[in-house]
Amino acid sequence: MRFNSLVWASIASLSLWLASPVHANSQVSTLMQEGRRLVEAGNYAQALAIYQQLLQSESRNPRVHSAIGYIYAQQGQFAEAARAYQRAIELDQQNPDFYYALGYSLGMMGENHGAAAAYRQAIRLNNRNAQAYEGLAVILARMGDPQGAIQAYRSALSLDPRNWAAQKGLGVLLLQQRNIPEALSHLQQAAALAPGNAAIQLNLGMALLAAGDTSNGWQAIDRAANLGQRDPDLLQQVAELAVAANQPERAIQTYRRLITLQPERVATYFSFGELLMQQNNPLEAGAIYRQATQINPRDPEGFYRLGKALAAQGRRQEARSAYQMALKLYREQNNRTGETKVREAMRQRN
Repeated sequence: MRFNSLVWASIASLSLWLASPVHANSQVSTLMQEGRRLVEAGNYAQALAIYQQLLQSESRNPRVHSAIGYIYAQQGQFAEAARAYQRAIELDQQNPDFYYALGYSLGMMGENHGAAAAYRQAIRLNNRNAQAYEGLAVILARMGDPQGAIQAYRSALSLDPRNWAAQKGLGVLLLQQRNIPEALSHLQQAAALAPGNAAIQLNLGMALLAAGDTSNGWQAIDRAANLGQRDPDLLQQVAELAVAANQPERAIQTYRRLITLQPERVATYFSFGELLMQQNNPLEAGAIYRQATQINPRDPEGFYRLGKALAAQGRRQEARSAYQMALKLYREQNNRTGETKVREAMRQRN
């Protein structure tokens, strides 16, 4: 499960602190103000240089380390961010925001156990932070603890029922648990809160289909495809759903979108060609497979599939040439399984 893009509300307290000149040293106050201004302008490199300069006189100030952690995280440098937050915690073990930010950074690194521990400590210190519960839920779901994740999402929503990401996360987990009515309720709330979110519409569509509401289910899935028309992973899911539900025209349309979006993604050509073969359209399937062989002429699977499509059209000589190329490439790769299936296809052709 992809990690949610959480709002860093915990940094608000840092911004307030930076805006308030709490030090008698005017140079320190000036540096803090300049650092805050640069952070707000998104000029993280210069802001980082200023906060690192501040460490010369403020090395025991946990909020300076926290500011450095925030800047690293904003730049995607989560290992450095985690180290900065760990130093801030060493200096102030009672600040829940530091633990929350550490949990986020560790989670983005895939350090799930450490992230869960940090989020739990953030919650122990402040059990009113809905985002800490949400972060914990994401991590627990990733760790294969759906019941723990569901409980954490429920806690987040009890504090912030308008959190669309938590509504979606809970709905997806309940859908996976086959609790269709409750999953549908949460996904409908998520869709009302974030109507332009393609992933919500996709999961809402799946929940509606599972509830037997076919018409509204496909309408939601079509909305997802339109909203996520630049998202190849989402479109791949839509295509697979359509194939599984025997909706070939919808699947064909989606595969065409995928090829336009990612013309170098050979796996899409294979899936599309396979669907066309199932629809007794070997002519178009052959054209699709030929494109795949042009994209990756060292992939024997493309030539094998092209051979099958040509054979289905009765183009025996061309099919033989495609099979021979597939056989040659499989042999070069020492792929005995591949060689066997090509030889079997050639025998069937004869």
